[in-house]
Amino acid sequence: MADARELWRALWEAEQAPEAACNVGQLSSRMGELVTAREYLAICVRLDPGEAHRIELARVEARLGRLIVRAAPGVTVRVDGRELEPGARETWVRAGDHLVEIERAGRRASAPVLVPAGERRQVTLELPPERLELPPERPARPARRPSSPPAPGPIWPMYVGLAGAVTAAVVGGTALAIAEDRRVTAFRHARQISPMNGCAVPRPGCDEVTETAEEYFTLRTVAIGAFIGAAVLGAGAGVYWYVRPDGASVGVARRW
Repeated sequence: MADARELWRALWEAEQAPEAACNVGQLSSRMGELVTAREYLAICVRLDPGEAHRIELARVEARLGRLIVRAAPGVTVRVDGRELEPGARETWVRAGDHLVEIERAGRRASAPVLVPAGERRQVTLELPPERLELPPERPARPARRPSSPPAPGPIWPMYVGLAGAVTAAVVGGTALAIAEDRRVTAFRHARQISPMNGCAVPRPGCDEVTETAEEYFTLRTVAIGAFIGAAVLGAGAGVYWYVRPDGASVGVARRW
């Protein structure tokens, strides 16, 4: 199939025949080279928009993904080391993980991105600011090496905060459920002692009702404290994730 494809490719380059583009696309699809297959099948459909060719193109596109790169004008964009054409910001890629890089005047930025089959992903990259080199204080003193940019902050504090928030919420919910049970029990015992006044007037058996009521208030206080702790931990994890430097942002677009 590889030899046959090269013959059809040579024919396409020589005569620009529609059937040559169609055959290069179909053979590339069978060989698993989906990006090349999509390129030639798109040419095939443009020159010969037959139903079979459009179906074949749709099948190949359903197994690929589309990657959109948002960056400043004039930068060089590479996807997995392959440089895109000047001005191009959208490309078809195989489904899976990819590395997007931009470069201009020695400044670089990169970000990994996962592109599922049949979906479109967008990655936004910004070049680091230019560094102004200050003149040395003394002519004999060698110039200092520019310091490397700070490494991204660790992500484990966010997971610890989220785990603590979930644990505190579970404790609070459990304490609240037990407290409600104690409240109902105290009320029921008080009604059994005196249907009219309960334990408003001390009577035999009211000590147990009082202890149960105190357990209710204690458990309710624990529940409220646990819920407040869960809210604080959750908010802290969110703030940490927001302020933590990561160098790039990846957005998800709608299915196409």
